[in-house]
Amino acid sequence: MRLDDLPPGAILPASDPVEINAGLPVTRVRITNEDDVPVHLTAHFHVFEANPRLRFDRRKAFGMRPDVPSGGAIRIEPGQTVEVPLVPIGGRRVVRGFHGLVDGPLDQVDLEAVLEHMVAQGFLHEPEEPAE
Repeated sequence: MRLDDLPPGAILPASDPVEINAGLPVTRVRITNEDDVPVHLTAHFHVFEANPRLRFDRRKAFGMRPDVPSGGAIRIEPGQTVEVPLVPIGGRRVVRGFHGLVDGPLDQVDLEAVLEHMVAQGFLHEPEEPAE
């Protein structure tokens, strides 16, 4: 079959595995779901602004998204704690939407002021102990 004969959106599997986010630094954050419903962290979500009932080190997750393929997600059940791999948001590093807490260029945000505002609004935040 020729490439011209393929329908739009056809998927051609590669013979070798494809490594997603190759070369990006991975940061791991322990996240606990304190809510009574499951929470999904989708591939392009700014984890820092995730569900207020998720307890984790939000400072560590600033400017990061889950290290999962596009269209993928990490599911966290009620009461469950999972270690989530995160990678930096790329491109122009502009975040719009989510909870509207950043709403602009990541690299121009006063992180401490935003974090203080989030905690005052009821977002759970639990700094991790530094690795020894």
